[in-house]
Amino acid sequence: MIEIPNPDSPTGLADWVELSILVSSNSLSKAAAASAIEGVAGEEPSEAFIAGIWRELERRQRLYSRSFFRVEDRFIEPEIDHQPPEYLACLLLSLYGGQGRAHRPAKLFERLSREAISCYLSGQAVVFGWPSDPDDSPNEEEESRIKRKVRRVAEVLGERFCESPPARFNDRGLDVVGWIPFVDRRSSQIVVLIQSTVGQNWKDKLPVPLDAWRQYVHWGCSPVKAFAVPRVVNDYEWHEASVDKGILFDRVRIVNLLSDGVQDMAFRQELNAWIEQRLADLED
Repeated sequence: MIEIPNPDSPTGLADWVELSILVSSNSLSKAAAASAIEGVAGEEPSEAFIAGIWRELERRQRLYSRSFFRVEDRFIEPEIDHQPPEYLACLLLSLYGGQGRAHRPAKLFERLSREAISCYLSGQAVVFGWPSDPDDSPNEEEESRIKRKVRRVAEVLGERFCESPPARFNDRGLDVVGWIPFVDRRSSQIVVLIQSTVGQNWKDKLPVPLDAWRQYVHWGCSPVKAFAVPRVVNDYEWHEASVDKGILFDRVRIVNLLSDGVQDMAFRQELNAWIEQRLADLED
C-alpha cells in the first residue's frame, strides 16, 4: 500500500486515498483506510475523522471536471482505467513534495504549470525559473545570468527591459510568465507572473513581488500575480490564499485545464518517467 506521510492531516489523507485507488485500480473502504491510518498513527482514528476525509473527497469529486473516482458511504472506487500523468504527478507532488531520488520535481511542476496556464489564457507561457536554462554557462556570473533571463522575457513579450534583480534574489519569486499576445506583438497586454511550489510549506511562500517586477520591466499594462501548487486548496483557505498570492492554480484547476493531456510529447515522456521512478521509490 502507498506510504502515508502524515496520518494527522485529513487533506493529506484525502490525497493518499486518491493516489492509492489510482495506482491500485481497486476500491478502498472506510474500514481499510482507518486500519492503514492506525498502522501509522498508532491509534485508531475516530469515525468523525474518517468522515471528514470522505467529505473532502466528495468535495473534490464535484470540483474535478472528470470522474476520477466515485465516493460512496462506505468506500471509494476509481472510475478511470488508466493513469493520467498530469493528475498522478500532482498527487505525488502534493503528498511527498520534492522527496525521493526522482529528478528535479520542482522543475517538472513548473513545466506542468506552464502548460496549464497556456490553456487557461489561450495564450502563451514560458518557464522563467532559476537556475535551469539551456543558455546557462557554468562560468557565467549569477548577476549576468539573471539579467539575461529578465531581458529575454521582456523581449519575447515586447515589453521594455529596465534592470535586473540583484543576484541575491535569484529569480525574485518568478517561475512562469503567461500572457495573451496581440498579432502585432506590442506591449499593453494581459501578463501573468506566476510562482509555483511543490513544498509542504506553500502557505508560507511569499507571492511574486509585483512592485519589484515593475522596476525590472516597464510593462505597458501592470501584470497580475498568480500561484501554482499541486495540492487541492481547502475552501477555508481559498479566499485568503487568493488575496495574498493572486490567481490560484491548484491541482483541480491544473488537471481540469489539462484534461486533454500535455501537448509537448517529450515532456509527457519525461513526466511518465519521473512518475515511474517516484512510485518505485515508494515501494522500496
